[in-house]
Amino acid sequence: MYNYHTDLIWTVNIALAGIIISISFIIVAGVIFKNFLWWRHRRALLSIKKNVHAILTSDDPALQIASKQYILGFSPQQFIDIETNRVIDAVFFNDSEQQFLRSCYVRPEMLSKLEKIAKCSRDKWRRIEALLALGYTQAISSIGILKSSLLNKDKDVAYFSLIALAQIKTVQSARILLDLIRKDPSNGYKIVSILESFPKEIADEVIDLADYYDPLVKYWALTLLSKIDPAIHIKRIEKFTRDETAEVRAAACDCLGNIDSKNVAPVLLGCMKDDSWLVKSHAILAFGKTMGDEALSEVTKLINDASWSVVDAVREVMTDHIEASLPYIERFLNSKDEVAKKCSVMALENSGYLTKLLNTAVSAEDDGFAIRLVKAVIRSRASHGINAAIGHLKPSMRAKALEILENIEEA
Repeated sequence: MYNYHTDLIWTVNIALAGIIISISFIIVAGVIFKNFLWWRHRRALLSIKKNVHAILTSDDPALQIASKQYILGFSPQQFIDIETNRVIDAVFFNDSEQQFLRSCYVRPEMLSKLEKIAKCSRDKWRRIEALLALGYTQAISSIGILKSSLLNKDKDVAYFSLIALAQIKTVQSARILLDLIRKDPSNGYKIVSILESFPKEIADEVIDLADYYDPLVKYWALTLLSKIDPAIHIKRIEKFTRDETAEVRAAACDCLGNIDSKNVAPVLLGCMKDDSWLVKSHAILAFGKTMGDEALSEVTKLINDASWSVVDAVREVMTDHIEASLPYIERFLNSKDEVAKKCSVMALENSGYLTKLLNTAVSAEDDGFAIRLVKAVIRSRASHGINAAIGHLKPSMRAKALEILENIEEA
């Protein structure tokens, strides 16, 4: 039977083939064009690197003057690339080169141009580039524009304004960021991670924020203060260990733990008796930092606490001070307290001290303590790390260690 649609089918196939070829050509052309733009961008940065190196190594005053005009021709994108070394696989600018370029770039005409783009540009990403460039210039005069952009309805503009403001590490910019925590505590983690790299001079502003009525704001303020310089505000921090909110009390304990002074020990001891497991666990860790080996006599009293978080904190302190913990560990391993046994063995395993014990046990230096402790670990039935510890021994010592373990198990 004759098919009357053959010509139509061929026409459709040819059309589809033409479309596929056209799309493939467009994709290939797009990739080539993109690679060309990337190549040109890298070449421009390499040229800048070469010229700046020549300027810095030259003693010619005329060249120094001409360089400033040359640098004014940089785009915001190039300036950000230089400041952040975003194209590090192609070119790297060292600190002296970055500082020189920044000093040349921060000129009234360039700042005015960037500020205009940051305020008026309808192209969102061009605006964001201008905001970032203003941040990396570290010009104090730009703080106002960056502050106004923080509350922009566009989340991308607001976010990159935050990143830009973080480059200007002054008390004034910190005050703006701290005020942002007050307005929106849900951004606390993000802002704290930015502010922890700021100078210690912002500590006064941070402790003032901790007096705000919102518990979440208090928490973020104390968390930030613990990473900056809590020592100058000990008395005010101690007040927050009596706050009605457990998270605030726990954050206050963290602050006190980061103060290199045993004067805070009585306050932390009081917090270790708190009704909240969160406060107790933070107080234990802080007390361990503050008192070092001396903390163990008090910390180990809480090894039977009802909260596993508290018990984990005790174990962590024992792990950090394993040498001083050995008398307590031996006592726990020879007791009938299964939780204390498990905690003790985990401290030995996590600190890597089991390997050291086995090494000592097979050596002539052992006075009997190492073998006695290894025996207690084996009989506790709480250890899964003995085999791993044996694996870390030298081959010559491994056979002796296995022989000792066999003798212990047979006894």
